Amino acid sequence: MLNSLFKKTATISTLLIMMGLSQAEATDYMVDRTIAIAGDEAILFSDLNSEVIKYKNFLKAHNQELPADDVIRKNVLEQLITKRLILQLANKNNIIISDTDLDRAIKHIAENNHMTTEQLMSKYRTTGLTDVAIRNTIRDDIIIDEVKRSQVRSRIHISDQEAEHLAYVLKDQAAHMLTYHLAVINFSLPVTPSPAATDAANRKINMVMKELKSGMSFAHAAQKYSESSNAINGGDLGKLTINEIPEYAAPAVSRAKPGDVVGPIKTERGLSLIKVYDIAKMTPQPLEQVKVRHILLTTNIIFDDVAAEQRLNNIRNDIINGDHKFEDEARRYSEDSGSAYNGGLIDWSNPDIFDPRFREAIKSLNPGDISEPFKSSFGWHIVELIDRKIDKDSIEAYKIKAREILSNRSVMEESEKWERELRDSAYIKILE
Repeated sequence: MLNSLFKKTATISTLLIMMGLSQAEATDYMVDRTIAIAGDEAILFSDLNSEVIKYKNFLKAHNQELPADDVIRKNVLEQLITKRLILQLANKNNIIISDTDLDRAIKHIAENNHMTTEQLMSKYRTTGLTDVAIRNTIRDDIIIDEVKRSQVRSRIHISDQEAEHLAYVLKDQAAHMLTYHLAVINFSLPVTPSPAATDAANRKINMVMKELKSGMSFAHAAQKYSESSNAINGGDLGKLTINEIPEYAAPAVSRAKPGDVVGPIKTERGLSLIKVYDIAKMTPQPLEQVKVRHILLTTNIIFDDVAAEQRLNNIRNDIINGDHKFEDEARRYSEDSGSAYNGGLIDWSNPDIFDPRFREAIKSLNPGDISEPFKSSFGWHIVELIDRKIDKDSIEAYKIKAREILSNRSVMEESEKWERELRDSAYIKILE
């Protein structure tokens, strides 16, 4: 069933107090209405306006120029539709984030950004959000990340030979490795485009190139024209090594100079223009590695969260009391087919590749410790930390880095493909 298509309308004075809007802006709220349907959920005019205000405040707080209102609303609505569909999928799969897990995640985000938790919250408040809204936003972002991770992971296959080959390349070129700060504008085409569709895409690209030469920023062009989920962020891809850049774009990017616009480049989704903002030398970073064992239990209608947690508590107590060995219990109970046969062993790996909750559980352990049961996007776990080390120069460290690079490249390519398939399979109707 769809949610209610109408909400009780707020008065103009209330909206002025809550949002600081002008009289003219507030009149848009006099009649709330459904502007789109995403899956089994209605998106209201007030929902979109709330997200638009949040986005505008974010740009202002970061001293970024605002695109035209129609461009902002188009991109924010597209992002909101995708977000609602992913959260609906999370709800169907019972993926939830407890307040305790959320507190840990916020602390982890703050630490990764060299901030205190209060400094992180203050940064979010600049977008006009209350603390409750900030927590809900971060909660949704974590859930969306977990759903994407679990859905995309099954699509990614990296062979040992591929990782080993790249590892030796990385080790050999470490002193000369570069990072490329890139942004992209994507133009979609059917898998087998007609001459007319190709011609229309090329005309659109030529028009965008003229606007770029006339002074339009690449970020604004991406927000206005890109047919990609990251259009709202100006198409920014961040800093990537040449090995993380999709194979179809790497050769052209490697020949480019800072400031160049490369393309159009043919991709499996259509055509792309790529902006090279900057090229810099990469500083090799020490890699943390952990060796762990884990036991995974998945749930269903009969075997629920309570039952899974209780069974893992019993298994953990038996191991701690010396009645059973961890590896034997993993072979007997674990539903992770990739590690169960080997006693639950996950050999030396960078913790950053793990599910966020799995990574957090490992972080607090000393070698020999066994975690309390915890839930990730894959199910319920207990994990034993066998050992941890900091490694920088061994080929094993470069193999871990190689897998991380190959995984990041695949995730970038597969995430957008998965999002498009999710949208294609869902009921979406934009009413205005």
